[in-house]
Amino acid sequence: MLGLNMRPIFVSVCLFLAALASGQTAQPTGQTTAPNAVKLTKYILGVADLDKSYAFYHALGLDLQNNAAALPKPNALAEMLLRLVDVPLGTKFRNMMLKIPNAAFPLEVTEFTNMDVHPAMPRIQDPGASLLVLDVDDIDAALAAAKKAGGEVVSTGGKPVKRASGPGRVVTVKDPDGYYVELAQTTATASGAPSGTGKVIGAGFGSMVVQNAEKAAAFYRDHFGFAAKTNAWTSKFDANLGTPGAQIQTAEVTVPGTTLSWRFMEFKGVNRKPYTPRIPDPGAAGLGLQVHDMDAAIAAVKAAGGSSITQGGNIKMGKGKVGFVRDPNGILLELAQP
Repeated sequence: MLGLNMRPIFVSVCLFLAALASGQTAQPTGQTTAPNAVKLTKYILGVADLDKSYAFYHALGLDLQNNAAALPKPNALAEMLLRLVDVPLGTKFRNMMLKIPNAAFPLEVTEFTNMDVHPAMPRIQDPGASLLVLDVDDIDAALAAAKKAGGEVVSTGGKPVKRASGPGRVVTVKDPDGYYVELAQTTATASGAPSGTGKVIGAGFGSMVVQNAEKAAAFYRDHFGFAAKTNAWTSKFDANLGTPGAQIQTAEVTVPGTTLSWRFMEFKGVNRKPYTPRIPDPGAAGLGLQVHDMDAAIAAVKAAGGSSITQGGNIKMGKGKVGFVRDPNGILLELAQP
């Protein structure tokens, strides 16, 4: 991604090409088949106020990518990018790319203004909700920083709880836009040991809440070549997620040859209401997926009941293509083909 001090049009274009510049190899060696998925590239959050969001995540230790000195000002989107995200003429946009220590993906945060937006604040059990997992070195310090920056505790009792398996503790908070963030300290702290800084030291790719976790994983297995695994129903996450009485089933998918595991979560035993926010709406979570064949990816999404968002399916950027879709589960995907 180019620096945020470049001309506005280049800043905007680089947002959608950032995934193609990451350091992972494009095609695993020794692979006997050629699934369409290449790699998961980024976690995307749409917000109402970029400055407020930066204050929250910076308090946890996330810095601007490429050593950018300041956040950009809102600028009108060029015609090409209006078609990409399907927003009206005159829409203004700005974004930030946050680097996550020891993580294989960045956090992209976007803000759309000068257009009608509809904030979405799903409950953790509602299809359309998302959960970003951040590893920290001191969970108590991290929670204090998150609360000071506007975070709201979701976990039962308003404090960290024991992990469902293994040593350490976790706590789930909502950021200023209602996104769920799990703070996890995965190593036990000895009594009397020096405390850490409370900063992020790593990240998991996180979870998307869906109507049916097994079917969601099967779609990416069958049409994109992900390896998929479905886990048994459990109530072990209830205290962390603040959902007493709920049962949760998770399914995990991974692009062969890569290490990022993407998780789907399905709840039962609690009331649920699906949310399907648009790309510009605060509360709209999405992710980046690099593919070998853009046309095949869009066709697979539409055939399975999803939809294409970008006008014309995709736009050309350099030698590659970029396009937004909504998968059959309602999840927003930014597809990129180099």
